[in-house]
Amino acid sequence: MSISDPANLFQRVPELRAFSDDPKISRAIESGDPFKVYRSLVLARLFRRLPQHKHVLKELTSERRLFAKPLKGTPSMGTVNSVGFSFVGESERDSDGSHIALHAFVILFGIPLLPLGSYVVRSTGDRQWQIYARAPLGIMGWLYTRGLALALVIMVLTGAAASYHEASTQNLTILNGFEIPVTVKIGEQTLTVAAQGRATVTLPVGHLRGDASASKAGIIDTYDQTLESNDIFNIWNIAGAAPLVENTIIYSKVKQTDPGQPGSQTVHCGKRLLGFSNIQHLFTEPPQTVSMSKYQNTVTAKQLTVVSQADTPGVMSCLSYAFEHGQEKDMLGAMEAYAAIKDWEERPTEIALYVARSISSAEALRLSRRVLKAHPENVMLERSIQDLRDDIGEHSVILKEYAQRASQHADSSSEQYLYASLLNGLEGLRAMQELAKKFPQDANILRSLTWRKSVHGDIQGAMQNLQQLHKLSPENARHLLDTEIRLMLAQQHGGDALTLLDAAINNSKGTERAMLAVEFNEIARQIGKGDPEKYLHSMPEDESDRLLDIYRSKAGLSPSNGANNNLPMVKLLQSLRNAPDQTLDLLKRINSIQIRQHFSMDQLALVYGEASRVNDKVVKDKLYQMMPMHKADLTVFEQFVRGEQVKLDEMDFETDVQAAAYFIRSRNTQLPTQERQNLRKLAAKTDVLQGVVTTAIKQWQS
Repeated sequence: MSISDPANLFQRVPELRAFSDDPKISRAIESGDPFKVYRSLVLARLFRRLPQHKHVLKELTSERRLFAKPLKGTPSMGTVNSVGFSFVGESERDSDGSHIALHAFVILFGIPLLPLGSYVVRSTGDRQWQIYARAPLGIMGWLYTRGLALALVIMVLTGAAASYHEASTQNLTILNGFEIPVTVKIGEQTLTVAAQGRATVTLPVGHLRGDASASKAGIIDTYDQTLESNDIFNIWNIAGAAPLVENTIIYSKVKQTDPGQPGSQTVHCGKRLLGFSNIQHLFTEPPQTVSMSKYQNTVTAKQLTVVSQADTPGVMSCLSYAFEHGQEKDMLGAMEAYAAIKDWEERPTEIALYVARSISSAEALRLSRRVLKAHPENVMLERSIQDLRDDIGEHSVILKEYAQRASQHADSSSEQYLYASLLNGLEGLRAMQELAKKFPQDANILRSLTWRKSVHGDIQGAMQNLQQLHKLSPENARHLLDTEIRLMLAQQHGGDALTLLDAAINNSKGTERAMLAVEFNEIARQIGKGDPEKYLHSMPEDESDRLLDIYRSKAGLSPSNGANNNLPMVKLLQSLRNAPDQTLDLLKRINSIQIRQHFSMDQLALVYGEASRVNDKVVKDKLYQMMPMHKADLTVFEQFVRGEQVKLDEMDFETDVQAAAYFIRSRNTQLPTQERQNLRKLAAKTDVLQGVVTTAIKQWQS
């Protein structure tokens, strides 16, 4: 078979004619490229395709000079700092000193990193060469260059795939601040986030919807956001319950006098969806020190972490922080979810409703109806809904509605009680008295009757009903703790009141304990028995004695920590005892949440009454939603303290509110002197605790 030989290889290598019948070798010969011919021979030898010619193949592939090509130019040479291009290695040396060397990119003058080709050369001095021709790469060199090319292709494809993946996806970190696992469904993925834990999920960019559900509570939060591909750390803090903290840490070359690490902290309680950039320590602890260049004096780093406390769910830690910083409105979503998880237990539900009411009556009404739907038998919750509807102006509507329900369920004590609860003053008292005769075993009716008798001055009757309630329902009787204490004081049983307070204080904590501690102080001081400051020497779980000193000031005592004299609330409570004008001015600058948290009923009534008397609209607007009475009754209260001709006898006012109203009315100089004196005496008599109203009678200037 005749084949073409454009490179005249048969003349140079006659042994090639023996391979003319092999298709692969013959195609290489016809190509006119000696390098291709050499590679075809190498492959035939490696794969043992021509065993009858193995000796010839071995001989030919060991003589690369036979397949050399003329030079097309001088290869690059030269190195800088031992890195560059050079000839390395030596094979097939001839008698004249010529040999085949590898031209490569090298380091340290002689270590090849990247083979570029082989050449027939002869050394003429230190790294000086005479170059004759190009030779094919040896077997290892050829395999190395092909492997390197393949690796580069794989790297490019992998990088492209990674870039595409990164551009089309984004990570989302999900935080769970509750004490039970939460199931999250987002996009097409479903995962479980452990109790008090976190999870990171990779999601496609674009608009995503999802939800988080917990046990029987059902869905407690939803996700409806557009996720973008960027360098932001995206966080979904379910219902805003986890105490997520962003710390900015400042490292300094100069040793700090303060042992604590300088910087700042931002707490993101109540915030559901957040994005952060430039976070160096994501849920990891930062180092105590960092290295700096000679040009740096300080280095700043950011850390993102979740605060955890033993035996305390993250949601409760967040709630405590929010209350301390006047931010509890942010916690409605978290507390509503927590109450649902707890199957609407009394305490978490009370907190959730309190937070909702601080936002608006409408929000509290929405939440109340949700709770009532879960527990339709909860009569006291329905009473709360009645009060909320009354506050938003639906009194006549609900009165008609519950009157119809009562007429349709004449034998239902609950329906009769709910209707009678809407009746005010003496009419409501008489209605409850009739119901108590008909339903003597209904604790709600008996409790309401006890309270109504107490505020209308029937001390003996109220005490008798209260004793019945203790036997019938101790739990309901506990709700009348304040009423019982005042009834005991009205009967000169101060020692019994202290005994009752002792037990209550030991079963309470936080602001509830602090309020009771102030009452203990007032009663013990009044009857001259025991240590009035027994519970005002210290307060459990109180950092820097701030809570303690707020309530010491409330009781008329000096702060235990002198630094707390400058607390705005301490200044306000101190001024309330002797400087009403200053009180009104200070109150305008204090957060409403703090006032709601720390002011008692008599203090609210005293300040609101004085603001109404002098027509301080700013203070009135601030305190309006906090006043513990229906809005229609509040109108009568305002008219009374301004000196108008209205009576309190028909109103269901707590005795503390009555005492404040009598005293503020007595400050109207346009009233006859004798009437003013009688009002002061009545205020002092009604203030059985001898608290802030009694102090104001003595210290406020008329």
